[in-house]
Amino acid sequence: SGDVAQVIDRALDALITALEKRTIGVGAKRIAASRSGRHIPARVRRAVWERDGGQCTFASATGVRCDSRRFLEFDHVDPVARGGASSVDRVRLRCRAHNQLEAERAFGAAFMRKKRAARLEADQAREGAAGVGRDDRQDLLAGLRRLGFRADEAHRAAEHTRFIRGASLEERFRAALQFLGRGRIHGDGVRG
Repeated sequence: SGDVAQVIDRALDALITALEKRTIGVGAKRIAASRSGRHIPARVRRAVWERDGGQCTFASATGVRCDSRRFLEFDHVDPVARGGASSVDRVRLRCRAHNQLEAERAFGAAFMRKKRAARLEADQAREGAAGVGRDDRQDLLAGLRRLGFRADEAHRAAEHTRFIRGASLEERFRAALQFLGRGRIHGDGVRG
């Protein structure tokens, strides 16, 4: 029908379905063999998600559980590099920060700093190959945030514009706004 609200509603439904499939394996087909040691089968992801209540399982020394429900990752109790299994009793949910803390406990802070630096370097090289500089990305994110977009919205829009080769920052900014479905800002600063 061309109704923007209806289009956005359908897009959000599709996004939620895709996120559920990717995160906890809802609707995923069974895979007979594991792709790698890091692969966690969909049935295990679903069971762990339900068991842990979609919340980080880290508990402080005083027994207080982390209340994070965002940026959750499936964490092997025994690191994969040390033979950790991808079974329901050997996988748990951790927020990004607590997953990194566990990695530092297992492998040492210095080792993990080196791994993170190598990952950052690889990401920057990939962004450079795509024609998107780190400064441009930061400017794009800052501009979207100043317009009132949430951080997650801004990052998704920036990722959408990442592969537009040879585009100026202004062109990428317009593309990001179109991606967000809020391409027009009226003279009074109200989104239209």
